[in-house]
Amino acid sequence: MLGRAESLVLIVVLGAIVFGWRRLPGAMRDLGKARRILKAEAQALRDDVPLPPKRTIQADPADVVERRPGV
Repeated sequence: MLGRAESLVLIVVLGAIVFGWRRLPGAMRDLGKARRILKAEAQALRDDVPLPPKRTIQADPADVVERRPGV
């Protein structure tokens, strides 16, 4: 498995092959902008959806039944 540094180098090399060295900084900048926008939109969706109320279950000691072996 590739480590974080090796995968970053691989991405840069593949980007250089696909986009060329001159267009690579712009492509990385656009990728960073898209990532920030996506992150902000995902956070906005999380903020819009209300969380369901937490449920607590109260167990009565009489509700606990011991299991018999072999059942």
